Amino acid sequence: MERLTFFAGKGGVGKTTCAASIALQLALEAPNEKFTVISVDPAHSLRDVFAREKPPANLAVEAIDTREKWRRFRDSLGREIERVVGALTPQGMTIAYDTDAMRKLVEIAPPGADELFAITRLADLVADDSQRAVIVDTAPTGHFLRLIDLPKTATEWVKEFMRILLHYRELIPPGSLGEELIRASRALHALDNMLRSKDCGVIVVTRPERIVVAESKRLMSALNDRGMHLTGVIANYVAPDNDCKCDRQMRRYELEALETLGDQPLIVERRDAPVTALAELAALVPIS
Repeated sequence: MERLTFFAGKGGVGKTTCAASIALQLALEAPNEKFTVISVDPAHSLRDVFAREKPPANLAVEAIDTREKWRRFRDSLGREIERVVGALTPQGMTIAYDTDAMRKLVEIAPPGADELFAITRLADLVADDSQRAVIVDTAPTGHFLRLIDLPKTATEWVKEFMRILLHYRELIPPGSLGEELIRASRALHALDNMLRSKDCGVIVVTRPERIVVAESKRLMSALNDRGMHLTGVIANYVAPDNDCKCDRQMRRYELEALETLGDQPLIVERRDAPVTALAELAALVPIS
């Protein structure tokens, strides 16, 4: 596994379970190494996977509510402006203009700007040399592509914020909006370098329905256009290979659909019940 691996695909294909399964297997195989599996999907269910049994001590499980963080960011921006206005004297200051400019910047935030907070956390984890690997459970395809495009689309937006805040740097305390933006700017740069390096990869999770396979092929093409490394493809919820005539017929149909992906995907067969125990989770995606 690369140091940073994204699990991407259409909503409902099983990205969370597959990401958790592989992260768990890696942690169990290397108990002296540290791993993190993190969800950046606003509708995350990652912690639910480990609700019944705790993960091993060397596997950290995190979830980031980017929308909630974005809401708090906007609220703190208002408080920050009011605090700076109250601390400044009117002589030679352009606070009224800058206040209006900052509020307008929030209004024209690029799509996916809330995911700046996910990027900041990912950059922190990647920079942590004690982490053997970071596994990322992503939001559905469109959100994921916006996330990896943020270093290109949000850099100038963040720089403009920082340009205004630098006028008042002596008034900005540690842990404030200004410091958050500085961290975001550094994170955008760091992640942009990581995304196209040999240390980053994407595993596309799909299901054997033709409409889902078609979206997965578009995602794979988009990754190629962005110069990102496709680590592999997991086909989830494939009809089991058994003696049932219906299952055998369905499996043939599904495998024909999956053949259009090109390389043979890793097959995860349909289960009759959801995975609840760690032993079942570790056996779900056969990586060894």
